[in-house]
Amino acid sequence: MDVTVSERDDTAIVSVDGRIDAESAERLDTALSGALARGGRRVLVNLEKAAYMSSSGLRVLLGKLRDLAGTDKEMALCSLQPDVYRVFLLAGVHEVFPIYVGLDEILAAGEQDREKKENGSP
Repeated sequence: MDVTVSERDDTAIVSVDGRIDAESAERLDTALSGALARGGRRVLVNLEKAAYMSSSGLRVLLGKLRDLAGTDKEMALCSLQPDVYRVFLLAGVHEVFPIYVGLDEILAAGEQDREKKENGSP
């Protein structure tokens, strides 16, 4: 599994390519920890090229989401492949995470939120 991290405005984009299993979950954990430590407000996990998600990978994502509770930071997922989404459904956590269809959708949502705050809109 390969994990890359890029930045766009206040969003760290963590892109996964390959299988997220017991062996590779630690790399995902390390990448997410680094992205969160950078100080941006949002972390987006792009799973467009993630072919498989084990319970180990799911635990990493849930742990990071739990770590963000009570902070002003947020984490969302996007571009889940059907087999990966099925893992979220079977585990019953598909409603716990904000899940977006694609990268452009969540970045546009973030841009709208920022414009509302700048204009003083609720």
